[in-house]
Amino acid sequence: MTELGEKLKQARHAKGLSLDDLQQITKIQKRYLVAIEEGNYAVMPGKFYARAFIKQYAEAVDLNSEELFQEFENEVPATSQEATVNEQITRAQQRRAPLAASQPGNDNPHKTHSVFGLVPKILIGLFIVIIGFVIWYFAIYSAGGSGNEVKTTTDSDQTVKVDDSTKESSDSKDKDTTTKKDTTKKDTTTDTKKEEPKKMEIKTETSGSASTYTVSNTDKLALTFVVSGGESWIQVTDANGSSLFGGLVADGETKTIDLASSKSAKVTIGNATPVTFKINDQAADLAKDAITQKLTINLTESTSTDTGTSSDSAQ
Repeated sequence: MTELGEKLKQARHAKGLSLDDLQQITKIQKRYLVAIEEGNYAVMPGKFYARAFIKQYAEAVDLNSEELFQEFENEVPATSQEATVNEQITRAQQRRAPLAASQPGNDNPHKTHSVFGLVPKILIGLFIVIIGFVIWYFAIYSAGGSGNEVKTTTDSDQTVKVDDSTKESSDSKDKDTTTKKDTTKKDTTTDTKKEEPKKMEIKTETSGSASTYTVSNTDKLALTFVVSGGESWIQVTDANGSSLFGGLVADGETKTIDLASSKSAKVTIGNATPVTFKINDQAADLAKDAITQKLTINLTESTSTDTGTSSDSAQ
């Protein structure tokens, strides 16, 4: 058993862990844990896995894996990449040591290496300065060739001469743009006015207890009955005489019948006193002083020029 394996085993015993317990914690097979304690790294899948398993083992028993690797550097198997790097570093140090010692007056070889280490930084700094100068030069050149003539006098004062033709052309373009914007705004306003939807209109003709409603500027019919202060019996039929609704509407209830594709309907109201009648959510007046009323609703596709909806009183 190696010193590294013995230290790991002692740490495991100190925590009161068995190999089976450690296997559950680290998820490492028990035979690999035994191999680590015995220093038998040949059974490992490879040197990389050996180092990884040792690290997991150490962390599971509260040991610092980095310090452990440094302390037992000779026992821990090194990966091929680490071995190559260490070998290259050793060779480089061996080559630099005689060279530094052979230079006369070089009492501190590390100082010489630090000076040479500054050379790349100096070159990079000079390169950045040159690039900055080139960018500045082209920026000034581009500004000078943009169409404005710059004249320098002997007393170092600069006089800028602006081409009047360019200014006039710019003013002309601004005027044309403003005119086009105004024209576009007027056209948009005109189109908006033309496309405004027309308000739905309801014309009412009343004769006794019968009322006829002609509805225009809409393509649907929905009848709403709001009952408040009593109850009313209501019946609604479509253009074909088919019953769409028939029944008693209690006090406080609202009943809406959608006529769908039907262009007309007939309505009978048994008690019209507590009823408020609406067509497409717009109030339509009922005949006054008529308890029972018969209503006819017609949807027309023609556009009416009448500016308001009229609701005639009972005759």
